[in-house]
Amino acid sequence: MIKTPLSERSEAHQVVKAEQLLGHKFTDKTILRTALTHASWTGWTEDYERLEFLGDRVLGLVLTDHLFNRFPKADQGELTKRYHHLSNEAALAAICQALNIDDFIICDPAQTGLTMRASVQADVIEAVIAALYLDGGLAVARQFILSTWTVPEELPNELDSNPKSELQEWAASAKYDRPLYHLVSQTGSAHEPMFTMSVEVSGLGVSAGEGRTRKQAEREAARQFLLHYVHKNKGQTSL
Repeated sequence: MIKTPLSERSEAHQVVKAEQLLGHKFTDKTILRTALTHASWTGWTEDYERLEFLGDRVLGLVLTDHLFNRFPKADQGELTKRYHHLSNEAALAAICQALNIDDFIICDPAQTGLTMRASVQADVIEAVIAALYLDGGLAVARQFILSTWTVPEELPNELDSNPKSELQEWAASAKYDRPLYHLVSQTGSAHEPMFTMSVEVSGLGVSAGEGRTRKQAEREAARQFLLHYVHKNKGQTSL
């Protein structure tokens, strides 16, 4: 089901809810409101674009400083790969979704599906980081980032694709409801489980995928759905 844009609800109430979710009481709530406001919404004098610019730099400083100190033997190439793995659009959109920040984006209600776009979700997370920085200082922004981002010990071989975000954005652009994921089965032992998840886009079809975690299974289900229902129609045979 496509979410109702925040602009159709009480903005002030939703900003307070977002504030509670972030765990920081803003001295100036207008900064947070601006961070959540898309350019399509004309009911507020500013949108998040300037804050996004600042938040990108704050995120970069915190992540690079953390990676530099956490991996003292890593060379520049490894640090760069780790940084991009944590800061690419798909990673930022996943953070936005995990925190449900996309529920609070203020936009034109006519822009159906806009808040489901990975690019918008990534921009908003960076704007929120800037809002935390401006209102609470670098320490507050740093605490939020380091408590929210998961930094893997293993070196990523390549930037992960994000089939879930791709499917979600495609469904919105094609005027379908949001993809729904369901647990089909869980087999194996507690130490080595195997999950099967299905994903359904109402009115189009269902696909399934397996993985060692529910998240991996959801990603595989989304990949299979894209392969069979989206890319196939575009003349593509693989992701």
